[in-house]
Amino acid sequence: MAFEVTWIGQGGYLFNLGDKVLCVDPYLSDSMNNDGKFSRLLPIPIEPQELKADMIICTHDHIDHLDEATILKTNIKDIVYGGPDSCLQHYREIGIPEENIVAINRGDTYELGQAKIHGVHAEHIQDSIGVIVEYKDVRVYLAGDSLYHEKLLEAKKLRPNILICCINGRLGNMNYKEAAQLAMDLEVEIAIPSHYGMVAENTEDPSKFFRCLKGTSIIGMELEHGVKVRIP
Repeated sequence: MAFEVTWIGQGGYLFNLGDKVLCVDPYLSDSMNNDGKFSRLLPIPIEPQELKADMIICTHDHIDHLDEATILKTNIKDIVYGGPDSCLQHYREIGIPEENIVAINRGDTYELGQAKIHGVHAEHIQDSIGVIVEYKDVRVYLAGDSLYHEKLLEAKKLRPNILICCINGRLGNMNYKEAAQLAMDLEVEIAIPSHYGMVAENTEDPSKFFRCLKGTSIIGMELEHGVKVRIP
């Protein structure tokens, strides 16, 4: 069974799960721009109002993961918004109806059509999560923002075969060496680097990550921004 994923920048992804679409951490604005600092380098691949998703999950309440400017332009009445408790509170504050909000904390599972969405530990802020998307025979672990920590290895019990992991090594995230080590520790088949290229002050060269995987059985894969990729 092939798995379709689109990198929409930073830690944001679209997952096509049969008749359902999951969006995680959409940053589709220039909200981080502060007088020229942290201005986005990548174009916005899709306007928020054109985002066709059944569910949006924000892994934690930081602006490049829960972006009000993005969320408020999405089709609120037709989308379910999930995440840990701090994100749920933010959703409420900006007017997301309670019936469109669902808690996904560490240890929680949510069924989205034929897929299961698991919340797992992320070592970043108090209740930040990683997400494991289980769809038929594919289990992709999106680590979200996180330092390397032994608690991340608890995800191994869900047998992820694809890892998408931050490599930027700044502001509470693991670096490319630690990301490669996590891929090896989890014994995944495919490892995809994430959280780079969006702002000049917080990026990394993904080729360094791929070099760390040399000599292992893990396939390093680089996604192209805004392009849907079919992963067998």
